[in-house]
Amino acid sequence: MHRGRIGLTIMVMAVLLVFSTDAFAGRNVRTYKGKDSKTGQPAKPKPNDKKLKSFSELVKDRVKTEGLFTFYRDTTDNSVLMSIKPDQFGPYFLCGMARAKSDGSFYDTGRIGRSFPFYFKKVGKKIQMMEKNLRVRADTTSTLSRAVEKSISDHLFGAVDIKSKPEKESGAILIDITPLFVRDAENIGYHLGQKAKLGVSFDKSNSYFDQIKSFPQNSEIDVVLHFKSGRSNYGATLQNGQSFFHTYHYSLSSLPETDYVPRLADDRVGYFVTQYLDYTTLKTESPFVRYIERWNVKKKNPDARVSEPVEPIVFWIENTVPVEYRDAIAEGIEFWNQSFEKLGYRSVVIARQQPDTADWDPLDVRYNTIRWMVSPGIYAIGPSRANPFTGQIYDADISVSVDFIRAMFNSMENFVAPVSFDGQIIEDPDQPELNPSDHHDDQYCTYARDLAELAAFDVAYLQSSIGDFSGKDSLTKEYVHAYLVELIAHEVGHTLGFRHNFRASTIYTLEQIQDRDFTRKHSMLGTIMDYAPANIAAKGQPQGEFFSSVPGPFDNWRVEYGYKDFGAEKPEDELEQLKELASRSGEPEFTYATDFDVSIYSVDPMTNMFDLGNDPLTYAEHRINLTQELWQNSIKEFENGLLDLNQDQ
Repeated sequence: MHRGRIGLTIMVMAVLLVFSTDAFAGRNVRTYKGKDSKTGQPAKPKPNDKKLKSFSELVKDRVKTEGLFTFYRDTTDNSVLMSIKPDQFGPYFLCGMARAKSDGSFYDTGRIGRSFPFYFKKVGKKIQMMEKNLRVRADTTSTLSRAVEKSISDHLFGAVDIKSKPEKESGAILIDITPLFVRDAENIGYHLGQKAKLGVSFDKSNSYFDQIKSFPQNSEIDVVLHFKSGRSNYGATLQNGQSFFHTYHYSLSSLPETDYVPRLADDRVGYFVTQYLDYTTLKTESPFVRYIERWNVKKKNPDARVSEPVEPIVFWIENTVPVEYRDAIAEGIEFWNQSFEKLGYRSVVIARQQPDTADWDPLDVRYNTIRWMVSPGIYAIGPSRANPFTGQIYDADISVSVDFIRAMFNSMENFVAPVSFDGQIIEDPDQPELNPSDHHDDQYCTYARDLAELAAFDVAYLQSSIGDFSGKDSLTKEYVHAYLVELIAHEVGHTLGFRHNFRASTIYTLEQIQDRDFTRKHSMLGTIMDYAPANIAAKGQPQGEFFSSVPGPFDNWRVEYGYKDFGAEKPEDELEQLKELASRSGEPEFTYATDFDVSIYSVDPMTNMFDLGNDPLTYAEHRINLTQELWQNSIKEFENGLLDLNQDQ
């Protein structure tokens, strides 16, 4: 018995010794291959079902759209068939969803939805579109991959019947894709019909396919969905509250082999991440693997000190954007080149104008766009899509509401001085709060809305202090330009993979921030990914830059962590260089606190939204003084206006 206890003790100590390795430094991280010997290679359809019609018979007289997937459309009933070739059973594809057009009151336009990897699988007489579960993985070289395969299931996106016998030449079969895509994609019937109790439901009989395009690497599908209600719902943009349409855009893309090497994340630097549980080995403290989300940026000439990238990140300014704002938006897009230049890159991020004659869709995954949206409310959003296997970003679309500019000039009147009231209180007609949250999270950015409200104050102050805004006041025009540059640069930063940093506004003094020579060299903040108010000088003091015109030290450091080329062939090959970079997080200019640190539970007085300088109390007093001065000026202007009115009468 004594010997048995000793043996058991030795076994336990041996196991503990195996598991005591440093998870970050010693882990052998592998790139997921994206193929599965079983679920990745399902049985292919067989040509022995005599009840099915021939391929050629079904596609006769239909309009053919050829590409990654080939579509056959009947122009009489608008039905659509899609062919799947034998070699398209097994490989993984990406499906990206986006709301291309909306009602404008409950939901906005141009919003990127979720994306996911999928594969086609034959089960009996059906074809299943299967969503690949990537939350738990194991490299196929490990025996534990079998355990993962047996323990974790994939998910069904949709299933359809096989419509044809295989085509003689290609072996392709046909499916009717209506059940896959003409459906309530975002479960609006539940959110508006049941949860918000507005009686809204999906009307399939009046929903249909719109444009369908197909290219060698991607297929683009637009579907128009109708929603109806037995109630007369109110919405500022609704002509008839009992009916509205949404257009959804689906991008089906291939996953071509690239030379991209995933980069391991470090929580101190602040990137969005693609993460999963890795069960390739049990010799690590934690099973989590986190890759940062970033673009595949590589020098065209690796030996040159400065080189253009092999593939620049091009943002197209949609032709809906007002001409007078395009220069500022282009400047905001290319803001980040200043950080990339420090790494030896030239023109990584490029702004281009979409021609009025362009025939491509801004939601096509091959184009990154800045879009101008008509939807009540003040917002701008900069989402991106990343390869779920590696974290490589491949698509981004930034949407800005047209009311964003108007709010800067009008909001102050609504917030401060409503001049009439008829005794009626109208409930907010905007979108119901479908996803309420008690705190700020890293997928939710309210910078545009909050900045617009502050900008309304700032413009009102500038107008009352230095004259009316009539296009002649250079300082106010400078403000408007800098305001747009700041907003777009912030949203482009999100599409480059960057999270917020709400401590970045505390690294300099207010005196340094007011010095234009200082801020043009060092910036006003650690990073433009903070929520920073405009820098408004007190009366009689020199006016510094309104917003940061150059990236801050945290910006440059974060770009270096994510985009410096270490020449690694595998993620673990660059661990030492990454650890050395991340170890600088203790330096004052690299202080960092993100969304969860600024939630309602935050206790750090230096972690705030819309503060400036290293002394929060001094800045709060400064804003109070500006407010008091604005009130005094507003009262004087109101009284002078009454005197002028009386004299005219």
